[in-house]
Amino acid sequence: MTAQHSGNLLTEGPVEKGLIVVALPIIISNFLASILEVVDMYFIGKLGDIPIAGGAMSISIIVVLTTVIFGTVTATAAFVSRAYGSERFERIPVILAHSLYLVLAFAVVLAVIGAFWSQDLLLLLGADPEVAVVGARFLSPMLMGMSIFVTLMILTTAFQSTGDSRTPMYVMVVVNIVNIILNPTLIAGLNGFPAFGIAGSAYASILSRLAGVMLLLGVMHLVPSRKNGPVRLPERWVFEPRLIRDIVRVMIPSAVQSGVRSFAFLGMTAIVALYGTAAVAAYGICQRLDMLGLIFVMGICTGVSVMVGQNLGAGKVERTEKVVRIAMAVNALFMAIVGVLYLLSAKYLLAFFGATGESLADGMLFMRIIPLSYFVIAMAMTMGFAMNGAGMTKPGMYAAIAGQLITEVGLASVFVVMGLPLQAIWFAVVCGAVVMFFCDLFFYRQGAWKMKKLDLGGAIALEGQASPEGL
Repeated sequence: MTAQHSGNLLTEGPVEKGLIVVALPIIISNFLASILEVVDMYFIGKLGDIPIAGGAMSISIIVVLTTVIFGTVTATAAFVSRAYGSERFERIPVILAHSLYLVLAFAVVLAVIGAFWSQDLLLLLGADPEVAVVGARFLSPMLMGMSIFVTLMILTTAFQSTGDSRTPMYVMVVVNIVNIILNPTLIAGLNGFPAFGIAGSAYASILSRLAGVMLLLGVMHLVPSRKNGPVRLPERWVFEPRLIRDIVRVMIPSAVQSGVRSFAFLGMTAIVALYGTAAVAAYGICQRLDMLGLIFVMGICTGVSVMVGQNLGAGKVERTEKVVRIAMAVNALFMAIVGVLYLLSAKYLLAFFGATGESLADGMLFMRIIPLSYFVIAMAMTMGFAMNGAGMTKPGMYAAIAGQLITEVGLASVFVVMGLPLQAIWFAVVCGAVVMFFCDLFFYRQGAWKMKKLDLGGAIALEGQASPEGL
């Protein structure tokens, strides 16, 4: 590729414009991805509280088991964006290949777990036997098809990290169309297909993501203008132990961070399960609404991560700080507005996703408390993504341990022992968010992330050696 550094909107020109260019398609992509989840939850919700609870608990397990994968995604973004910003374009296919080595190897492990122990995992989480049986019908195929999910995530991340966030956006449009068609078809057995029930949602998810993988591979290798672009699979597959090592060094703290958050979520699900199946169903729906509200913030944060990586690669530290300041203000304001809207429309949103009776009442308690902390969560996320984009992933790990594991789960456990009602559990979530914010703020203000070096490998190590003492 012969692109000139001065033509990169993410490292040159107005910061606001660069952030909008990279973040807007990501926001749309995240919205489309959330539609996938909303469609899944909507059709599962029509099956009743037991499938809702089984699906929610299955998702909790999936999130826990995919921690290594999310860590690799973070590391891939850091390395690819740094390579692009420093004009090491030839290293991007090699980085992409090594990221795929890692996630596909782990996907094989998840497939084995899914094939043999899905129902056992649900029972271990505290599901009622009936919930475990139904949930396993969703969990097992999801884990067995994880190689499709992880490949799509890595390819999407590679495109976004070079500043091309439009291609994944277009692909997500197609993925959504396929999912919207397949979900009711396979769940309810339309158009002559058998009715798979909750398992149909898993099959629809896998097949729609497979369509996305095929499209991205087609763009990389069949579209003439992209064949020689930076994002492509290598012509010659190689294995560089040193590059694997350096990716893993960034990946592990991010994986631990994701793991801690996942275990915290799993722990909270188990704690909520003590209040009954209706509470679990409400928690699952409210978590989806949380993610729906964070679509915009996630898009901006991902854009920040890309711009931080590219600008540090280009040696423009002050520009990275400006990006974070702007994004933090925008995200905090947006989530404050979302919080107010959720407070005003909670009943209708919960009912739309199938909450009735007791599950509706439990969900209302959640929606009257948690949205008050949305703006704090938004600011913490912005700082965390900025440091992750620099390849400094330990601060996020520390924040997750202190905020979600110790504070949130710890307080919730104490409240359960004290026999407090369900709303006390929701207050524990707010406390955890506040602690995470202050942890992220502490490490961000220290400024070590701005000096983080990454070793991209290859013949010329322009970025130097990865700092062993760096956070």
